[in-house]
Amino acid sequence: MRRVTTNLKARLKAGEKLLGAWTMTDSPDNAEVMAQTGLDFVLMDHEHGQATLPAAIAQLRAIKGTGCAGLMRVPWNDMIYIKRVLDAGIQGIMVPQVNTPEEARAVVAACRYPPLGIRGAAGGTRASSYGVDMGYFGRAADELLVMVQVETPQAVENAAAIAAVDGVDVVFIGPRDLSAYMGKLNKFDDPELRALITMVEQATLKSGKALGTIAPTGALARQLFDQGYSLLISGSDMTHLRASIVQMMKEAGRG
Repeated sequence: MRRVTTNLKARLKAGEKLLGAWTMTDSPDNAEVMAQTGLDFVLMDHEHGQATLPAAIAQLRAIKGTGCAGLMRVPWNDMIYIKRVLDAGIQGIMVPQVNTPEEARAVVAACRYPPLGIRGAAGGTRASSYGVDMGYFGRAADELLVMVQVETPQAVENAAAIAAVDGVDVVFIGPRDLSAYMGKLNKFDDPELRALITMVEQATLKSGKALGTIAPTGALARQLFDQGYSLLISGSDMTHLRASIVQMMKEAGRG
């Protein structure tokens, strides 16, 4: 059933499980198709993807009214970039490689207006309907979903302290980068990697914050939801396109 609200923070607090997918391209068509499938969110990847900020705004417009939220992973923990994407109307933000509680607090500060943070305030942004919706400023902190990524052994050690930071809504485990920092890139079944992931899972669930990660398949997503995860990303526009074509080629005897 398609949800009425795209306020993912409220939905998580209500105990809902959220499933979304990356968009790695700058295509509003791709974002629109994904939003029409019933995904809870599309997450525009500006760390590894191809899109620019104007393209992200076009994608937000494409999914508007579908019940699917538009989120973004920013390239880095950069208050300037964060400010610009929030003003563009992103409904949730993911910040990669947050390794300490101090870095997590910097993320939150960049997302909140003074006196709670350091976000600059402007009256004519897309987020406030170009100044028509002045109530936005009072709602922004309550509606914006803030996700921080745990992707290094240092972040694993600090997972409990990161999760304890006020304003962090989701602790999101990045298994690929974590495997790389361990010298075991893409060895996702490695016992040492699994042990570190378990440490983050336990620390986050104990904190009461939402736990997120990657789920390459729908079957794995179901399993992870049962294990206590609340927010999962399963594939991207590019991986789903590739997989569909590969499957078609096999069925046609050409694979």
